[in-house]
Amino acid sequence: MGIRFKFTLEPKRKILAGIKWNSRTAEHIAREAAKDLGYKTFHFEGYLVIQLCPEGHLWINWNKGKLTGETQTNVAGPGFHAAAIDFLEEFAKKRKLKLTVEDPTGYYNHRDFLAMRQRYFYRWFSELMAVVSEWEGKEEYMFCWPVVYYVPKRLEGKLITHIRYFSFQEIKGMLHSGMTVAFAREFFVWNEAKRDGWFYRNSGLVMLNQSCYFMPSKRSVQDQIVNQSVIRMFEKALSLDRNIPFPKKEYLELCCLDEREPLDLEGVKAMEEGFLVGSRRDIIYRKIGKISFGIPGNFLYDKKYEGNMDHYYDGEDYGGHDYYVYTAIFEGRPSEFKDQWFEQGQVEELLEFELGKARAKAAVYKPGEQEGRKVYSLSAQVIYKDQRMNINITWKTPGEKEWALGLIRNIKVSE
Repeated sequence: MGIRFKFTLEPKRKILAGIKWNSRTAEHIAREAAKDLGYKTFHFEGYLVIQLCPEGHLWINWNKGKLTGETQTNVAGPGFHAAAIDFLEEFAKKRKLKLTVEDPTGYYNHRDFLAMRQRYFYRWFSELMAVVSEWEGKEEYMFCWPVVYYVPKRLEGKLITHIRYFSFQEIKGMLHSGMTVAFAREFFVWNEAKRDGWFYRNSGLVMLNQSCYFMPSKRSVQDQIVNQSVIRMFEKALSLDRNIPFPKKEYLELCCLDEREPLDLEGVKAMEEGFLVGSRRDIIYRKIGKISFGIPGNFLYDKKYEGNMDHYYDGEDYGGHDYYVYTAIFEGRPSEFKDQWFEQGQVEELLEFELGKARAKAAVYKPGEQEGRKVYSLSAQVIYKDQRMNINITWKTPGEKEWALGLIRNIKVSE
């Protein structure tokens, strides 16, 4: 059970500072209000989303002459809950709007931050930890992980969250020691009323855990943005509080990837041994229909192919691997292998094998040539019920056939 609140914004009069109130105007002033406070905005599935911090979003849409919205605050934390209400009030005040908030925590009415945090957020967190501590040996291994993201690889004895991996031993130790409140600072992005060193450190950890490819900044714009964003968060944390446990190893690694001189870490305490962050260091899973496929976490997504097929790659100077995938659905009949798919070169080896409930067929081709360089490739199809997944993998280094076949064997049905 999460913690959330709903809200509406509407003009006190039909005319708003000489501007007609409509969906376009309302979205424009919402964006301006967010920009004034340094918050990001973007569109997702018909909503205007305002991001106050990692995992802290306001979801807004236009409904019957009003801006209506809601936010789930239990993952980002009590500081985000308070900051979101502050933002809405500032927005409403500047634009002379009427703000209505339905806040089950009561914070909107009484403004007692410490009481709200203790009664709602710490209680929710304690109950959550008690539940997930019993998951060892079960199928579940993720909690508070964004549902629209990729799925990280499971690691034995560990649970994955938005901010980092936690071991069962760590969670059970916290429960038995009664250190829930102190442990909450390691979990919530925004635990205090203000943005302190913990806020910036934890914001950096979330970005590092979910978005970082751990590749040189010069590889792509995406790498540069995420590497530099995480570094900025970590360095801001140090400027505010050099006494909090700090991810020294990861900070130094990112500075190296960004080719920049790190700050002096003399006297800074490192995070505890066994601390693990960075879901993209390993294979990650994407899902199309009922089938999930695994790709290396450092692969970029190529938007040029969007709508036709998905293309993932690591870059010519960083391995030269390409992974193409798309799916066909056959309504009313089971899928079948298509022989023409395996005629994309001179076949060196043709394999068929089971993938749990699905069946796979793969053709490994003899090396070809592209711009004077040898290129190795395979094509594969995976069929399950009415779905057929089509895959092409290419690589430039000899001896990687088993790596490519391993990616096919990692495919699984996940209904």
